Amino acid sequence: MDDYITTVNVSGRRFEIGRDVLSRFPDSTLGRLTSSTQKEVFFQRPTAVFKSVLGYHQTGHLHLPASTCLGAVQEELEFWGFNMDDVEPCCRRALNGFQRQQHEVNEFQKGATLAFIEPNRESTSTFEKVRNWIWKVMDRPFSSNFAKVYFFISCLVIITSTLLIVLGTLPQFKSTLMKEHWREYFGEDYFEEFYDKIRLADEEADDEDVNEITERYNKTIDDILGNFSLPKDVHVKNENFEVVGYICTVFFTLELLLRLGCCPSLVRFFRSLLNIIDVLAVIAALGKILVEHVSVAEKFKHSHLDILEGMLVLRVLRLFHLTKHITGARVLVYAFKSSFSEVGFMALLILITSTVFGTLVYYVDSDRMQTIPEGCWWAVITMTTVGYGDVTPSTAVSKGVGVLCACMGILVLAITMPLFVNNFITFYSIAKETSNKAQTTNTEQQVTFSTVHPLKHGVLDPSKKSEGSK
Repeated sequence: MDDYITTVNVSGRRFEIGRDVLSRFPDSTLGRLTSSTQKEVFFQRPTAVFKSVLGYHQTGHLHLPASTCLGAVQEELEFWGFNMDDVEPCCRRALNGFQRQQHEVNEFQKGATLAFIEPNRESTSTFEKVRNWIWKVMDRPFSSNFAKVYFFISCLVIITSTLLIVLGTLPQFKSTLMKEHWREYFGEDYFEEFYDKIRLADEEADDEDVNEITERYNKTIDDILGNFSLPKDVHVKNENFEVVGYICTVFFTLELLLRLGCCPSLVRFFRSLLNIIDVLAVIAALGKILVEHVSVAEKFKHSHLDILEGMLVLRVLRLFHLTKHITGARVLVYAFKSSFSEVGFMALLILITSTVFGTLVYYVDSDRMQTIPEGCWWAVITMTTVGYGDVTPSTAVSKGVGVLCACMGILVLAITMPLFVNNFITFYSIAKETSNKAQTTNTEQQVTFSTVHPLKHGVLDPSKKSEGSK
């Protein structure tokens, strides 16, 4: 009778198992014991997962212990000769979620590490050492005190250039064109030919000039001007703003040239959206200056050239370089990327429901909702609980539709937003934990977001098994 029983000793706990039970899975670690002549076999393994494996041999159903880390569970399953496909669906969902999370953490770690680690370049000369130092100062603002000072100056210039554009649109910082400005606007020849008419048409013309011209021509102002009139949509920008703007443009141009000359890889440089924005902003600034010097009148009037000036505001996006060094911002960016499908699902739900409610409210309240797109606009604003109040339902039926639309919007946001929030909380907790650990060990500041090795889908790397059987 003893020949049909094998004693399995797992970390000191003895299990007497019939060979018929072991032989149910002959390819597993326990199943291979049926061909062994030993009466007792010892394994230096945790007993929690072994009980689940033994239960699988006994009942044919593999359930996982709730008190054991899923990472350890996967390693133990691999050791005992099983994989994720053998796990029952109720436990497999948790294991799938764990694997997916570990894969995302691995991608998070790899992407963040690549953002900081530069390719190794042998500094064989002083020139190369200077290049490496300049790049480190410009790309890693917290690497040294000098880098911090440079980053502060760069941020100050960015904010200043942005404020110049914003404040330059205020009437307080604009003025009407004077004689010297009209000379630039029309050109020397045209200005001299129509000098008297320009002086009369100018709203800021002095009474003495008007009297002198009318007496000299012995005509009224209307007779002298005829069909001549000065452009109305023109203005003079603040001269101090212009000078500071030129200084900022010079700073950004020199900085871009240095970054291009010192960057370790131009391919990686232009893969970054923020770097592309830097290049476009500098090109827009230089293009604006060039056009204004070729056609001087452009700097006094509103035209399509203002689009180039608007692009200069994109420089403020350079402050997002700071997100590489802020844990919360870095995690937020990656959480959005990893939750792209959830965010897309939320956008799809909003699109469908806004179309339905926008169409419905149009047909029940066509007097207030002039078109279906207007109804869809109202539906989106209502679903997102913004409620501008520019378009509102007027009838009892349309107000009922509005109530349903608002409730549906709350449900859509309540269903989809936690999916994104959970990802953010998970990555943020891992990032903070490892960041604190790095600080306590006084290691070099770098991005390490997980101390758990990511697991591949399916079976584990056999090298990670600890063969403890005897």
